[in-house]
Amino acid sequence: MSTVRNPVSMWTYVLLLWSFLVSRTSSWPVLEQQLHHLSSLRYGSGPPASPALNLTLSESAESKVERLGQAFKKNVRTLREKSGRLDLVFLVDESSSVGANNFLSELRFVRKLLSDFPVAPEDTRVALVTFSSKTHVVTRVDHVKAPKSHQHKCSLFNQEIPAITYRGGGTYTKGAFQRAAQILRHSRANATKVIFLITDGYSNGGDPRPVAAALREQGVEIYTLGIWQGNIRELHDMASHPKDQHCYLVHNFAEFEALARRALHEDLPTGSYIQEDLSRCSSLCEAGADCCDIMASCKCGTHTGQYDCICEKGHYGKGLQYECTGRRTQKQGNGPSKNSHVDSILVAS
Repeated sequence: MSTVRNPVSMWTYVLLLWSFLVSRTSSWPVLEQQLHHLSSLRYGSGPPASPALNLTLSESAESKVERLGQAFKKNVRTLREKSGRLDLVFLVDESSSVGANNFLSELRFVRKLLSDFPVAPEDTRVALVTFSSKTHVVTRVDHVKAPKSHQHKCSLFNQEIPAITYRGGGTYTKGAFQRAAQILRHSRANATKVIFLITDGYSNGGDPRPVAAALREQGVEIYTLGIWQGNIRELHDMASHPKDQHCYLVHNFAEFEALARRALHEDLPTGSYIQEDLSRCSSLCEAGADCCDIMASCKCGTHTGQYDCICEKGHYGKGLQYECTGRRTQKQGNGPSKNSHVDSILVAS
């Protein structure tokens, strides 16, 4: 016996459904954001446990960056205090989706992060790889493989990083991790090995997660820093555990820069100095040469990242010509010849 559907009930259902949809149209932008978020989780079903993924849509950008900044600052400090010997590899995205201006933001982030570390062959060693398309995975800096005495924070900040130019292309993250693995094969046996991936999150050219997993199994600590609209599931999966301490996501590069300002500012000690050629201090005086006093030498500050004229032992002063004497006065010191705060370098860049 066939069942006859009640046309009134059916129309009532249709009207109720229509009313519900109309009532939700004002919320469509929020729904669209939620759908975009869900679609970006390309792998797996549940959201990753990252600080940025615990955000509510109503949380302000400022409070979010402040919260992430405090968490990141704490973890960077822990990393710095964990070991006197660190081998750090930075993987910096220079794809077309990043763009030239944001690429500079990424490099400023690297410099700001390194302001918290003394960079020298016996302290922190640094490598920096930029990546875009498959044929454009380039090792721009490598102090890890065979460090030389002149490879320190001053050469990194004043010569090597400023020489890096933007290229554009795809986002071959897998190749970047493969290059990092090659570099870290030459790492010191007693060094803490760390990778920082900085990207907008849109990888292509193969799944990078197995390569990242293999590195983690070898004891490499991986931090991922990316943009919210990218493949956040992938960024989450590549990071080390616990995820909420190793995966950091922001909505745009303006927040990315704000994260660096909040998280990576420390009042560092003067630190040690490495002997350098006198020509490295030629920018410290108007003459442009022979800036250091006869009783001073040009040295690199491994904390400051600046070249300075330093008076030799037993002499005091600022180190510039005619400013080193055999005795100390109240107006004299034996410190560097100019303000060596790292922020002065960062602003100039």
